[in-house]
Amino acid sequence: MKANALPARILIADDHPIIIVALAEMLKTALGQDRVLVDSVTDSDSLLSRLQAESWEYLVLDLRMPGRLNSAPLLQAILTAQPSLQVVIYTGEEHPCLAQALLDLGARAFVSKASGPQVAIDAIGAVVAGNSYVDPLVDLDIARKHPWHQLTTGERTVMIALARGENLQAIAIDSNRSYKTVTTHKYNALRKLGLRSKDELGHYLEQHGLDYLL
Repeated sequence: MKANALPARILIADDHPIIIVALAEMLKTALGQDRVLVDSVTDSDSLLSRLQAESWEYLVLDLRMPGRLNSAPLLQAILTAQPSLQVVIYTGEEHPCLAQALLDLGARAFVSKASGPQVAIDAIGAVVAGNSYVDPLVDLDIARKHPWHQLTTGERTVMIALARGENLQAIAIDSNRSYKTVTTHKYNALRKLGLRSKDELGHYLEQHGLDYLL
């Protein structure tokens, strides 16, 4: 950062006070006490209210907090409120598919809490410097090669609807497809995912970090 630059405005959104305190102190040490302005929120509703009322440059975001929105829907709402906000995901989750999805939505960095706060500080520093950052613990190649991405758009739509508890007849009507087509999508998708029945879908999506789709 330039010597005469204004303090970087960084908002930390996390429901664990110890994480907020640790990150705030480490940021001041890493970036300079007078080079950073740090504040925090502890739930997603308060976060969205702050972003509607105030302008921030950087956000360190935990994906799972009290409030109406979490995970990818929360990130979408955040970037709708402040499209230029630079978001660093700092989460207890480390699923490559989730990381890839959030980066595709506009997050600038993704860090697992399993890697510790220093990696989060490295990520924030990279983003402040104008770069992106992915935790070395997270292998995005796994996400790119994941069986979920082998499904057609129609197959993914049917899988998500089934995981939400919808039946094939309702899916056919809602998607304006024939019952036969929807049934074919179901069995082709289950085969590609290596699942035996639709009853395994919810656990599969959660296990692979894809439950944000529900």
